[in-house]
Amino acid sequence: MYFRQLLLLFFVVGICACVNLSTISKNSEYNPEGTVGTLIGSVYGLTREQLKYSNQGQADIITCVILGTFVFALKYFESKNIEQIDLAQQTPQDYAVRVTRVPKHVKNPDAYYGFFKKWGDVVFVSVALNNGPLLKKMADSREMDEEIAAIEATTAAMVAAGKDVGEKVTKKLDDLLKKKTDLTGEVQALTKPNYQAKAVYVIFNNERDQRACLRDCATGILEEQFNMQCFSMNDNSTMEGEVLRVEEPVEPSEVIYENLHLSPVDYYGGLFKSYAITAGILGISFAILQSLSVSVSDNATGEEETSSSGYAAAIFVSVLNGMLPWTLKKLTLAMEVHVDEGDVQTSILRKLMIARCLNTAVLMYVVTDFDAQFSSANLSQVQSILIADCFTTPVIRCLNIYEHVMHYVVAPTKPTQSQMNVLFQGAYWNLAERYTDMIKTLFVGLFYSTVIPSSLFITSAAMLVTYIVDRYCLLRMWSRPPMYDESLASASRKMMMISVWVHIIMARVFFSNWPYKVKEERPDCNLWVCTDQGNVWTPDQKRIVRVYELVGILIFFFGLWILFFRKVTNACKSLCCQSVDEVGKASSVEYRNLTGVSAYVPNLKRDSLINPLFACDVSVIDPLYLPCRKVTLDGQTLDPSTLSLSSDTDMPFANAAQRVNYFGACKYYPKQTVLQQQQVAAPLPTQQMRPAQPVTVQMSPTHHGQQQQRPMAGGFSAPGQQGGNPYRQQGGGAHQMMQQVQQVKQVPVQQTPVVQIQNVAVAMAVPQMQQQRQVQFEPLPVGWEMKISAQGQPYYVNHKTQTTQWTRPVYRAAGAPQRPGMAGMRQQSQGVVLPRGWELKRAPDGRPYYVDHNTGTTHWTPPQL
Repeated sequence: MYFRQLLLLFFVVGICACVNLSTISKNSEYNPEGTVGTLIGSVYGLTREQLKYSNQGQADIITCVILGTFVFALKYFESKNIEQIDLAQQTPQDYAVRVTRVPKHVKNPDAYYGFFKKWGDVVFVSVALNNGPLLKKMADSREMDEEIAAIEATTAAMVAAGKDVGEKVTKKLDDLLKKKTDLTGEVQALTKPNYQAKAVYVIFNNERDQRACLRDCATGILEEQFNMQCFSMNDNSTMEGEVLRVEEPVEPSEVIYENLHLSPVDYYGGLFKSYAITAGILGISFAILQSLSVSVSDNATGEEETSSSGYAAAIFVSVLNGMLPWTLKKLTLAMEVHVDEGDVQTSILRKLMIARCLNTAVLMYVVTDFDAQFSSANLSQVQSILIADCFTTPVIRCLNIYEHVMHYVVAPTKPTQSQMNVLFQGAYWNLAERYTDMIKTLFVGLFYSTVIPSSLFITSAAMLVTYIVDRYCLLRMWSRPPMYDESLASASRKMMMISVWVHIIMARVFFSNWPYKVKEERPDCNLWVCTDQGNVWTPDQKRIVRVYELVGILIFFFGLWILFFRKVTNACKSLCCQSVDEVGKASSVEYRNLTGVSAYVPNLKRDSLINPLFACDVSVIDPLYLPCRKVTLDGQTLDPSTLSLSSDTDMPFANAAQRVNYFGACKYYPKQTVLQQQQVAAPLPTQQMRPAQPVTVQMSPTHHGQQQQRPMAGGFSAPGQQGGNPYRQQGGGAHQMMQQVQQVKQVPVQQTPVVQIQNVAVAMAVPQMQQQRQVQFEPLPVGWEMKISAQGQPYYVNHKTQTTQWTRPVYRAAGAPQRPGMAGMRQQSQGVVLPRGWELKRAPDGRPYYVDHNTGTTHWTPPQL
C-alpha cells in the first residue's frame, strides 16, 4: 500500500502542479530582472497590487479541492486494495483469533481447543504467559553465549597460529563467563510456577469459522470490565466464569511476546518520556535555525553571504531529518513498550511526522523575520530544502554506505560464521521512516506552494524518485520486513488530510500578509480568520482571504468528524458490543493447504541473532510452521529445537517437567474426519512384505457425534516401520493435513499380514505420508524452482526444459545409485490410467505399487487396460 500511495501522490500532485502553471506564468511576468532562475514564477518581487484572485488565488483553490477530494477518496481506494490483497494472499491473520481476558489459571492448549472447536476445525492453539522478564533475561543469556563463542574461536585461532592470546582477551573472556554465571542466577530467580496465561491465539482451518467465532464472541467493554453478559448471544464467549475478549490478531511476525505482561501505566509512561525527549530535540533545532535565519536577515544586503547562510540552514535541516529516523527509533525501543511491531512503527511514524514537518517547514517559517519571508534568500533556502529532500536522501539511500562497510570491512573480522551472517541480513526496513519521508515531502511542498508554485513539481518528482529507489532497495538491499497491517497507511492518510488543512491555513496567512514589507501593516491572524488592522487589503486580496477562511473551517470540521467524532461514536457503541469488520468474502482455501505460513509460536527476536528464540517447546511442531530460517551450515540443517529456550542448556537447574510451568505452549491438532464405513486395506505385495503386527485405530466419539482422532505420543506407525510426527503431505499440488493415531492395540498375527484400520483414510495415507515427509526437506535438483500458483498451490518449474509440473522432482545426490527401473516406473505411474477399483500407493521405502480393491490383491506392476 505504501508504493501505491507513492504512485497516486505522484500523479495527483503532478496534476496540481500543472494547474498552477498559469500562476507560474503570471508571477514570472512580475519577477524583477536578475531573479535567480530557480525562483522564476515565485512571489519574489511581487507587490500588493499584483496579487489577483484570477492569477494566484483561483489555481490554488482548485489545488485544494483536488487534494481534498483525493484524500477523502483515498480511504475508499485503500479499502478496495485491502480487500484485493486479502483475497489474493491468505495469511495466518485471516484464520486466527486472539483471546485476552482469559482464565489466568488455564494454561493447557487442550482446554482452549475444547472451547473453540465448536466453531470449526482448529489447527493450532498457542498460549502466551506473562513471563516477559524471564524471556528477556534468557535471550540476553543466549546473546552472551554467542559473544563467548566468538572470543573462544578467536583464542583457538590464535593458539593454532602460535600467537600469544594476551591478557586482555583472557580477562574479557573471564568477565563474560562471570556475567554468564550471574545471569544464570537471575534467570533461576525468575523461574516460578505461578506464571499466568496472558493471551491465547487460535488458528482455524477455514476463514469462515474464524469469522463466525468473531461474530459470536463479540463483547462490549462493559461486559469485559465488569465480567458480565449483556446479550444472550454472547453466552459462547464465557469460559470458566470469564468473559473472553476475542478479536482478530496481527500477523505472527508482528507479535512481541515478551511485552504482553506490561500494564497500561508502563505503556503511557513510556510514551510520555519519548515525546518529551522529542520535544527537547525540536527545541534545540529551533535555536539553531533561529541563529542561521537571523544571519540571513542581517546580511540581506550581501547576496553571497545570504545565499551561503540559506544553504547552511538547508543542510542543517536535511542532516537533522536524516538523523531523526535512527534517533527516534532507538528512543522508541528504549523508552516505550509495545505488544506488536505495527504499534512500534505507528509510534515512530507519529513522532517522525511531527518532528520532520515542524523542523522542515513550521520552524523555518517561525524563525524567519517578517520582512524576509518573500526575500530571495529565504525563498532560495526553502527551495534548496525541497531539492535536497528530492534527490540527496534517495541517493544516500542507494549508496548504502553503512551496509557496505559492514559487509566488506567489519564482517571479515568476525571470528564466527553466525556473527558474520548477522551482518549480511540486509538493512532494516523501517516502514515508518518511508511513510514519513513521503508525508514530510508533501507537507513542505504544500506549505510553501502558495509562494513557490514550482514546489509542486519538485514534490511530484520526489514521489517518483522515492518510489523507484525504495522499490530497488527493498528487493536488493533491505531485509525482509514483517507483515504489517493497514494501520500505517491509515495514519499516513490522516497526515495527508492535516497537510492539506495546514496548506489552506498558510495560504490564508501568506495572502493576508502579502507582500511582507511593512510590519505595521501586519494583519491579526489566528487559526480561523485574519483581520485587516491597517485597512490596506485590496479587493482581490480580501476576497482570497475570505474564501480560504471558509474552506479552512469546512475542511477542519469535516476532517474532525472523520478523524475523531466517528471514533468517539464507535467507542460509545462498543460499550455494549464490539463491531466485527469483515473484509471481502471468506476464502475457501484451507489453512492446512497454505505454504510459507507460520503459526503463532511464542518467540523473541534479537538484532544479534538471525533466528528468533522460541519461548516454548517446538520439538513436536512441524518446522514448516516455525518462523525461522532453514539455515544450512557445513552440510548440517538447523534443528529448530535448538532455538527453544525450554532446554537443558538454557535451564540446567530445571527438568522438563518443571520447565512446562515457565513457558507458554503451541500445539497442533490433526484434522477431524467423519467415520463413514469400515474398510480393510490391502497388504503390500507379498514378495516384498515383511511380517508386522497389525494395528487397530481406537476412535473416541465427541459430543457432536463425530469421530475424533487423538494424537499418538510415538507418532505414526506402519507395518515394519517406525513413524515420525508428520503434519503435512504434498499431493495434488497442495499440502494436505494427514491424521495421527493414538491408541494402538495388538491383534493376533495372521498368516497373511493384514492391517485392520477402522478409518481407511489413515491406512491409505501412512506409507505415502512418510515418504513425502522425507521429500519435503530434500533440496530440489539443479535447475528446478518451486513457485506458488494464484490458487495457493505449489508447482515446480524446470528451467532446463522450460516446463512445469505439479509433482515435486526427486533430488538425487551426485553419484547416488538408482534402483533399476525406478525412474521408468515413476514416469509410467504418473501417466498411467488405472481401471475402476484400482489405486496407486507407495511402500514405506517409496516404491510405488498398485492395489486392486476389487479382489483385495496388490501388484508391483500397473494393470494393463
